[in-house]
Amino acid sequence: MRASASRSDEDGFAGITGGERRKSSHLLSMTRKETNGVFASCESRRSRRIRDSLAPPLAAFGGNGNNDNNNNNNNEEDEEEDYYYEETPLPWPEAVPEWARLSQEDVITVVVTFAVSIAFRTFIAEPRYIPSLSMYPNFDIGDRLIAEKLTYRFARDPNVGDVVIFNPPRTAKTEKVYNEVFIKRIVALEGDDVEVKNGELYVNGQSRGKELKLEKIKYNMPKLRVPSGDVFVMGDNRNNSFDSHAWGPLPKNRIIGRAVAKYWPPTAIGGLPSYAKSANVELLEAPKVAV
Repeated sequence: MRASASRSDEDGFAGITGGERRKSSHLLSMTRKETNGVFASCESRRSRRIRDSLAPPLAAFGGNGNNDNNNNNNNEEDEEEDYYYEETPLPWPEAVPEWARLSQEDVITVVVTFAVSIAFRTFIAEPRYIPSLSMYPNFDIGDRLIAEKLTYRFARDPNVGDVVIFNPPRTAKTEKVYNEVFIKRIVALEGDDVEVKNGELYVNGQSRGKELKLEKIKYNMPKLRVPSGDVFVMGDNRNNSFDSHAWGPLPKNRIIGRAVAKYWPPTAIGGLPSYAKSANVELLEAPKVAV
């Protein structure tokens, strides 16, 4: 009896669980699908790419064929993602050739580059060339210089010996050229007495110019005191220079910059020699800034 009862119990249990087993299996499969869907929606593209990169090794160990579908989906997503990185085309007329049709990003790059170059030239430094023989023999026609614009704004005032680029003051003699850019050397500062006699330049009674090995000056100029806020500029080629001896002292606010280096010709690349040291002129000290 015990054996038959036990067998009956087992049959009854089998009957009960057999009916429910298919239902449980169905619920379990639904639960797995829902769970996979949740995880798939939360899964990032980066993790899917990592998983896909591991798909070939896993397939060798019996992986399923779902990776092909996943790869196709990922490729479509990558194509959609790449779309947002495409350059934005502009509505160019048909007359504009294809190679000249810049995108919006190209136009922005050109505008920013142009603005930066203009700002650098306006506020920091700019290249200049020697157009005449007025600075010969120290500078020849075609020599190219770098003129910086920061020293006189933040460090110190103009000094004797500085080679400066400037716009001459508007006078009767400079009426046609006062907007042009000149390049000369400062030979005297405000308060100095300047005079040309006996073929030489005299500043405060001392001869100045022999240190540059210049030829004798062929004109005379009566003594002149440089006004406050001005400097006196002359070309190194005294007899072939349109400078302060012809149109008067130069206001400091007309100075554009100070030449600091020569970059052409290649054999002369380097900084400019100090005229003040060779002329034994004391340099002005930079103003002290309170901290």
